[in-house]
This record gives sequence, structure tokens and C-alpha cells, in this order.
Amino acid sequence: MAGLLFLGGDGGGTNTRARLRDAGGNLLGEGFAGPGNARLGDAAYASVLSACRQAMGAAGISEGEARSIHAGFGLAGTQQDPDRTAMLDRAWPFASVMIDTDAYTSYLGAFGGADGAILILGTGSGGLACVGGRRLNVGGWGADVADEGSGMAIGRLAIRRSLWALEGMAPLTPLARRILAAFDNSPPNVVIWAGNAIPGDYARFAPWVFEAADAGDELGVGVIRAAAADAAMLIRRLLELGAPQVAMIGSIFPPLLKWLPADLVPGLVRPAADAMEGAILMARRGLEGQGTGRPGSRRPSLPGV
Repeated sequence: MAGLLFLGGDGGGTNTRARLRDAGGNLLGEGFAGPGNARLGDAAYASVLSACRQAMGAAGISEGEARSIHAGFGLAGTQQDPDRTAMLDRAWPFASVMIDTDAYTSYLGAFGGADGAILILGTGSGGLACVGGRRLNVGGWGADVADEGSGMAIGRLAIRRSLWALEGMAPLTPLARRILAAFDNSPPNVVIWAGNAIPGDYARFAPWVFEAADAGDELGVGVIRAAAADAAMLIRRLLELGAPQVAMIGSIFPPLLKWLPADLVPGLVRPAADAMEGAILMARRGLEGQGTGRPGSRRPSLPGV
């Protein structure tokens, strides 16, 4: 595969990252952009392209050379065929494009194709076990109905319970006061904000909640314990499915780890590599005809970026 280039992208509810390597595995460049959850539509596509352009620019690769690149993207929001197909049908400038969930590329990065499971706890959440050649999903169904234990879930629950506190149904703790002050102590302001908020907006409150919980704030402790219980439920199910280990992925895992049940900790490991490396591996496999076990590749013929 001499002369070929491989680009791996990882898009979630808060940001998108891209990494470019040559056929020998040498790092050529990286890029960073905004939210890349496929369900954001045009905004996600723009973020992915922006991160790719940055990686190419860092590598000194011109727009005309984009057709030498085989790309793999692990994107949140692509569990559903319509959302994944909509992203595949975009005007990608690369020689080939493969798209799968961020959970799958995280798994590939974490275990390189061997049996194992991953749990993403970031802006959103989602688990995937790959055991004996089978892919088994646990969660990962988006902010509307799932995202248990995620930054979004933590932020949303903290806002909800702060409203309870304002109305006398829960203690008005320092965390509740801080959150309410962000909305000028006005529930209608919360409603207006929520009408336009994306998962990453809720997740921005998660650091406040962890800080408060560590200080013993009653509201903060309650919210983090709820998140830890949800995360523990997902971890237990992944292990029940036969995964020998669960790789911890995402910004919420490190501060949440001490809140998890002690019996789960021995089964948790750090990933061997990140989701961008998993996406690069997916692109390589696609070129070699191995695929991902689901539809998700195309060969666009558009010149340039």
C-alpha cells in the first residue's frame, strides 16, 4: 500500500478529532473541530471536514491530494441506518470513506479487533462488546432516550434538581445556587435555553457537579451517585455478554471512577489506542475488503476538499 494515506476521525457531541498517517503508520498531522454527532446534520459534516482539513494542512498535503486518502470515521449518532447513510452520502473528497459508530472505532482502537468491550462516558454514552465475532450494543441510543452516565445526563439532572431546589422540593445547596445563577434564577430562562441546547451544552455543567460532589454538596453527590449507578449497570451488562475487559473511554470516566462499585474496577482497563487509531484501522480494513460487518463505505469521485 505504498503511497497510500489513511485518515481516522472521531466525532462526538462536543468535538471532532482527525489524524492522518501514511501507509507505514507514520503520523503526518492532526486536526480538531466542533461537534461531530451525525444527527447534527450539516454542522457535523462541517466539523468533520474542518478537522480533516487541519490534519491535511499540518501534513502539508494539498487539496488535490485528498483523493489519495482512505478515510474512516467513527461518529456518534450513526447507530441508525438513515443517519449513517446521510453522512455517507455527503460530498466526501477522499478515495474511500467508511463510517461506523464512535463506539466501534473506540473498540478497534482499544483492542485491535480482539475480544473486548468499551464504554464511552463523554458528552454522551454508549457501550459495545465484540465477542466471538459478534457485535453487541449496550446503550448508545442518544440524548433523547439514553446517554446514561454521560456528561449530558449529569448536567441535565443537575439543572432539573436545581429547579426543584428553587421551588422548595430539594435543598438549595451551593451547587444549586451556582447553576440557577447561570440562568439569572429564572426557570423560564432555563426553558428558553433548553429549547436550543445540544448535548454538549448540558455537559458543560458536569465539571461543576463533580467539583461540588467532591466537596460534599448534597445535590452534587446525589447526581454523581445516579450517574455512577447508570454506568455500573452498563459495565455489568458488558461483562455479562462475555467481554473479558471493559476499556474506559471519555472525559467522564476519570472523575467517576472512584464513585463506581469496587467489584467492577478489576474489569476496567485503559484502551491500547484511541478511536482515531481505530478509525484508521477501519479504513485499512475497508481497503483490504474486510469491512466492518455492516454497510458503511463509498468511493466518492469529487476532486479536492
